[in-house]
Amino acid sequence: MASEKMEVNGVEIDVQKAQRMLQRIIVREKTNIKTKQFNDTEMAKKIKKMIEEEVQCY
Repeated sequence: MASEKMEVNGVEIDVQKAQRMLQRIIVREKTNIKTKQFNDTEMAKKIKKMIEEEVQCY
């Protein structure tokens, strides 16, 4: 399965990984809006951690 890549501001982006990560973030945000389990700061930390994990896998 070939992954589509594009370049933004000199940085190579794997489109499939970016879409998958965006989808995970949206689902987590949507769930948090309903449950109000995490405040804004906690959600920002969780999203940052998700991004860092994805970058390390790359």
